[in-house]
Amino acid sequence: METSKSEKHVKTSFTIILLTILVLTIAGSKIQLAQESFEATVYVDPPTAMAKIYQEFSVNISISNVTDLYGWEFKFKWDATLLEATNITEGNFLKGQGDTLFVININNTEGYVRAACTLIGSIPGANGSGTLATIKFYVETLGECVLDLYDTKLVSSTEQSIEHTSIDGYFYAYAHDVAIINLAASATTVNVTVENQGTYTETFNISTYYTLLTDPLIGTQTITLEPGANATLVFTWAPPRYGRYEILAEASTVPGEVDTSDNTRTIIICVDGGGSGGGLGCSKKLLY
Repeated sequence: METSKSEKHVKTSFTIILLTILVLTIAGSKIQLAQESFEATVYVDPPTAMAKIYQEFSVNISISNVTDLYGWEFKFKWDATLLEATNITEGNFLKGQGDTLFVININNTEGYVRAACTLIGSIPGANGSGTLATIKFYVETLGECVLDLYDTKLVSSTEQSIEHTSIDGYFYAYAHDVAIINLAASATTVNVTVENQGTYTETFNISTYYTLLTDPLIGTQTITLEPGANATLVFTWAPPRYGRYEILAEASTVPGEVDTSDNTRTIIICVDGGGSGGGLGCSKKLLY
């Protein structure tokens, strides 16, 4: 596939910045760095990010206690099965000092971002603390992962590499989700197995119904489940006559639930000779 002019320009610009930072880093390594009372820090902000699945969230790559910052570069990695990077924008820290050149490379297949930025012209670097870049993500599934900030480089206006530390972040997705995972019935009982498939403790109702000529309620019970826990509830009932019955179990929707498709389950059973009323049994193949 032919590469567009804009793509070639971005790749060329990115290469120029990387080469510039590399040259400045090599030159700076030959110069004795002055020890500062506070070391510069590049970090993920907030340190722990949380979001619901199927929603977006953002994290900043921020810097603190830096003196004379002229250019920077970082790489940032995450679990590609959990998150998708949708955008990265330059922060205001260097832009507040002067014109900048900002280039990025997003790879959602492997789950990483590579970004670099430099001031333009013979001007001093920026001092203090602020935001270098903001990365926006889309949450694709439940899970958690390290937000790995690595290969960070800081360069001063005097072509020195700036000593600093870097601090990773962490992300986890949360969700409300309850489910009916099994349903069994006889002529006297209905057994409903429910599970909390989310990340919150939930209190919700389980209702069971039968269908013959009408849909009377067999009963309702309230249950509280810790995340990942399941339980089987037993409902007693007395079919009014012999025949084929559809049994429906329904879990009430909890606030913020993301998946309600598994909150109901149905089965069909035959009641033959054991009901409280008279009538034909399943052997007559009658479906009421």
